[in-house]
Amino acid sequence: MNSVYPSDVLADMTNIPDFIVEKINQAYQLHALGQHADAIELLNITLATTSIKEPLLRAIVQLYIESNSIDSAIAGLEQLVSIASSPNVYVRNLYSLCYSDGQKARAMNYLRRYVSDEPTDPDGLYNLADGCRRERLFDEALQHYGAAIECSFSDKSLAKLKIADIHQQIGKEEQAIGVLNEILNEQPAYLPALFNLASLCDELADKERAQELYLKILAIQPDHALAMSRLASMNMSTVESERLILTIDSALSANEYAPEELGSLYFALGKLYDDCKKYEKAAYFYTLGNKLLAEKSLPYNPMEQEQLTQDICRNFDRQWFNSTSNNLEEPFSPIFICGMFRSGSTLVEQVLAAHPDVQSAGEIDFLIKAVEKVCPDLQKPMNISDDNLLSISQEYKSNIERHLSSPRFFTDKNPLNFALVAIIKRVFPRAKFIFTQRDRLDNCLSVYFQQLDHSLNYASSLADIKHYYDEQMKLLKHWQGVLSDHDYFVVNYESLVSNFDTELANLLEFLGLPWSDTCLAFHQQKKRVKTASIWQVRQPINNNSLARWQNYKPYLKDLND
Repeated sequence: MNSVYPSDVLADMTNIPDFIVEKINQAYQLHALGQHADAIELLNITLATTSIKEPLLRAIVQLYIESNSIDSAIAGLEQLVSIASSPNVYVRNLYSLCYSDGQKARAMNYLRRYVSDEPTDPDGLYNLADGCRRERLFDEALQHYGAAIECSFSDKSLAKLKIADIHQQIGKEEQAIGVLNEILNEQPAYLPALFNLASLCDELADKERAQELYLKILAIQPDHALAMSRLASMNMSTVESERLILTIDSALSANEYAPEELGSLYFALGKLYDDCKKYEKAAYFYTLGNKLLAEKSLPYNPMEQEQLTQDICRNFDRQWFNSTSNNLEEPFSPIFICGMFRSGSTLVEQVLAAHPDVQSAGEIDFLIKAVEKVCPDLQKPMNISDDNLLSISQEYKSNIERHLSSPRFFTDKNPLNFALVAIIKRVFPRAKFIFTQRDRLDNCLSVYFQQLDHSLNYASSLADIKHYYDEQMKLLKHWQGVLSDHDYFVVNYESLVSNFDTELANLLEFLGLPWSDTCLAFHQQKKRVKTASIWQVRQPINNNSLARWQNYKPYLKDLND
């Protein structure tokens, strides 16, 4: 029987009386034949005639889950919690089931109630910490992870790994490094901590330490796909690149990889062959990697994307922009860097972050989550009231103030903000927008060369990337038509790298910031970078990426008009 719910409800059937196992199997057979009510009735009759109730209730819950009777499944799990000698597993299932059903508050209540009743249960504390982390209640999550460790949680290294992850998420990299080193002092070969520490050093531009750690991982596990792919992303000499190509080829010959790991190795080979100027082979492996991405993604729907663009342009017109119903006098003035992936947004972010008056918040999702709570459908913006706008403002500011030390001038670089420009402007009238734009061929090709999340379903086909790019340009033209000139600034990537000083001066003037020579040395920063551009923005301004598409002319038929 295939479960639709990854739970622990169906536990080991050993040590259960044969007559109960027989009844459970009969119920499953009835369920498989579509006789769900008969299956449940059989188990309930058996339940009423025996004192051994837990396995029967587990089976009932599983059948309710498979028939999508969520409320009945929850009721069954509540019964299990009340009778089980070790109820924590069922509390975890209650949390997961409610959470997946959209009942997040109810899900958290189960975890909190259990810990209130069992304040020293390490598993319960750990589960509550996980729930808090998922809801971005980071202070509370840290408290409960710490309590779980103090109560002798069985996997202290895992709990500490989660603590380190929270420190990374809230920008406390030094604390994260300290916790990861603490784990490794106790377990020097603990691969999750080694990899997380290597990745963090990578993002902080500590290239030597990152390479050392990735190589240590490969010494312990020679077929570690992510360590090899991260090494490939660094700028290496041709000799080093050729050596890593041989290492990856050997690993591919000797091992069976899961699709995601296999994809990371294909993209790594594409990058390495590109570095070695072997463009035909690079194109071959990028194509293989994107084929795997496409298999995991929903098909891109051009008509749906066009409709979304039309809806945004129609709903968020000049009249909506200038609505007099909004009385917010919000002095908060974030700087939103908006643009397509690989359009130069990370470069702009790092240049501004080098200015002494500006902080980078990175690709945070604070605004998107706040907007989704009041307007999950951008096709119905009229549902957004002034109270909704105030709620968005308060939640965003609260998260920013926890995330940054001094949030007076800061950048928010989440690409998804591009669709929210009108809402942002209503919530924060003094917000500034920087739109990044890049040559279409280079931009599309650069997207195709990245192993982006499969939710970006346009990113694995050059034709789809081109279509998405064109839709983005329509939206940019719309925003330019409804925003005033002092609200937005368009940074053209080619102009920026060709006339850096001039473009930088114009950008700083637009933001009302004084000139700072530190912006010229942006590549020397040790600030964390978490995007695919980690090592590109660690280099001085150069034109290496201009007209890159010319190296791949034979493979770009899908990008031709």
